[in-house]
Amino acid sequence: MTLARRTRSDSFLSKPLLPVGVALLVFLIAGGWVCDGLAAAVEYDLSTSLIQNGDAEAGLSGWQTDGAVSVQSDGSASGRCFQLVVSDQPAVLQTPLLPVRRGEAVRLNYRLKADIQPTAAVILRHWAADGQTPLSQIRLPLEQTGGRWRQQSHHITSDPKAYFVDVRFVLNPSASSSASVLVDDVVLFREIRYEPMYADIQPLSANDTLYVFTKGPDRENNQFVAIQTLQGVAARTDRPRLWIDVGDDAFVRDLERRYQIQFDWSMARDWAGLMKTLKPYTSGRYVLYSMRDRASLSAAATLAGILDAVAVDTDLEQAVIDLGYTQAVDVRGKDGRWVFEKYRGQINDNLIIVHTNDPRFHRSAYHLKDWPAATQALSWWDNDEALSRRVFGSMAPCSPVYGWLNPVTDRDEGLAVRLHSEEGLFQIPSDWMVNLSVHASMGRALKDKSFRQIAPRQSPITEEDVHYVTFIMSDMDNILTEIGTHSFYSTRKFYRNPHRGEFPMTWGMAPSLVELSPNGVAMWYRDATPNDVFIAYCGLGYSYNSVSPYLQTHAKRLGEWMERADLRVLLLIDYVLPHDTLDDSYYESARWFTALEQVEGLIYLEYIQYAPHDGKI
Repeated sequence: MTLARRTRSDSFLSKPLLPVGVALLVFLIAGGWVCDGLAAAVEYDLSTSLIQNGDAEAGLSGWQTDGAVSVQSDGSASGRCFQLVVSDQPAVLQTPLLPVRRGEAVRLNYRLKADIQPTAAVILRHWAADGQTPLSQIRLPLEQTGGRWRQQSHHITSDPKAYFVDVRFVLNPSASSSASVLVDDVVLFREIRYEPMYADIQPLSANDTLYVFTKGPDRENNQFVAIQTLQGVAARTDRPRLWIDVGDDAFVRDLERRYQIQFDWSMARDWAGLMKTLKPYTSGRYVLYSMRDRASLSAAATLAGILDAVAVDTDLEQAVIDLGYTQAVDVRGKDGRWVFEKYRGQINDNLIIVHTNDPRFHRSAYHLKDWPAATQALSWWDNDEALSRRVFGSMAPCSPVYGWLNPVTDRDEGLAVRLHSEEGLFQIPSDWMVNLSVHASMGRALKDKSFRQIAPRQSPITEEDVHYVTFIMSDMDNILTEIGTHSFYSTRKFYRNPHRGEFPMTWGMAPSLVELSPNGVAMWYRDATPNDVFIAYCGLGYSYNSVSPYLQTHAKRLGEWMERADLRVLLLIDYVLPHDTLDDSYYESARWFTALEQVEGLIYLEYIQYAPHDGKI
C-alpha cells in the first residue's frame, strides 16, 4: 500500500562496484486496548500516517462509505472535511485495512465538531492475518464539542494476534433528524520501535571455537547451501560454530588476535563430518528441496530457520539420513508465497531477504543462506508486484532488505530500491555475503561498544568565492565492500594500497555495521591514517527518502548508529531525476536527518547521474 507522508548472556565481547566516485558537498547544516493516559511511554512516528486523505482534500478517495456521508467545507477559506448526517441508516466512514504489528501501539488523532447525543463513535477493528477474520474491536464514543472544532487523540495497542486494523466513524440513527458530525485531519501514527539487526543470534565469547568449511570452486553448491543453513541455525540456538572459508583471511586473523577465537580446520573439506558434528545444535531434521526447483530453494532457506533444520537438496537426502537426520517437510513444488501464508506467524517481520534463487539471473544465488536460518526471516523472490508489496508492507517500519535486486523490476537497480523504499524498507546490498551470522554475533557481543575515528575533527574555515570538492569511495552502502570476501579493506587496489594516507580520502561506512559487524568497523578505524575520514553512507541502508515513509523512525535509529560509529557527515542517495525536479523542496525529506545532532554535514548523490550539474552550484 502507499502510505500518507506527513510533511543467553552477552560476553566481551551484488551490486556492481565502481572504482571511485566523486561527489560535491551540496550544503552544510550547523489485545486490543486503549490507554490515553500512558502516551509518554511510547514515541510515535509523526512523519507518516497509515491513513490516506485524512483531510478530505481528495474528496472521499481512500475511504469506504455507507449512508449519508459527504465532503463539506470545514469553515475555513479552502479547507474541507467529512460530514456524517443522521438518516434512517447508520452513516459510516471507514478506512481500508491498515497494516500493524501484533501488539503494536498506534495513535489515532482527528478533529471533531459535533453537537449530538452519544449515538456516534469511532471504532477500531482488529483483523487476523487473512484480513477477513475479525478478532476484537474498540469503541470510543464521539463526544459533544458544543459546535466547535476540538482535537481528539487516542493511544491504542493492537490485538496481540492482529495484523490489520481499520478505523470506522459511525453515526447511528437517532431521535434528532438534524444531527451531524464533522471529522477532519484523521491520522493514525505507528510507534517507533525496532529490534537489533543481529536478531536472536548468540554472541561469540573468548576462546570459542569455529569449525572451518572450505568453499572452493569444486565444491557442490547443494553442500554449500546445507552447510550455510547449518551455520545459521547453530548461531541462533547455541552460538556461532562454523566459519566458511572462501579465500580471504582478514577476519579470521582479526578474530584470532583481537578476540581469542579459535579456528578448527580439521574438517575443512569434510562436509559430512561437519553435518554430523554440528547436528546437536539443530532439531535433527531437514527441509527437502530440489536444486532444479528454484522456488523451493527460497522456501527451504526460510523453513530451515523456522524449524531449526538444514536445507537439503534431493541429491543429498540419503547422505543426511545416513547421518541421522529426519525429514521435517518437503517443499518441492512450494515457494515463498506458500511459506508466507502458512508460516506467517513464525516469520521474523523485522527483516526480509530478497535474493534470487536462480544462478542464471545472478551467480550469487547460493550465497547468503545462513542469514534466513539465523534470523528466521522470509527469503523472498517473486515477480508478482501486488503480492510483493503486500509482503513488504507486512514488515516492521524501516526494516532491512538483504540480497540484491527484485524480480518485479528485473535487473534495474534504481527501480528495485525505489520499490523497497516505497514500502518503508531499506536495502542492505549483500548478494555474495557469507558468514554474516558470525559477523552479527559480534554485534551482540560488542553491543555497548562505541568507536572513534583517528582523523582530527576541525571546524571549517569560512571562505568566499570557492567551491569544495571531496573524494569519496563509492558503493560503500554495499556491506560486501566493508566485510565481504576480498572487500575494499582486504584489497591492495583500495584500502591496502600503499599510497593510502598520502592525501585526504573519504570512505563510506554503512552505519548498520555497528550492529552487523562492529569488529569490522573497528578494523577499518584501527588501520586508518589521519587522512582517512569516514562518513555515514546512505543512512540506515540504500533507500530513496523522497518516496520513503517512516522517516522519523529512520532518522532516530540512524542517529544512534552514527553516534556509536563517530560519524558526523551523512551521504544520501536518492532517485529524484528524471521523475521530478531536484530543488529546495527536497528539504521535506532531508529535514528529518538535518535535525539530528550527530549530522554536521550532508552530501547528496543522485542515483541516475552522480554529478548532474557538471560542477555548477
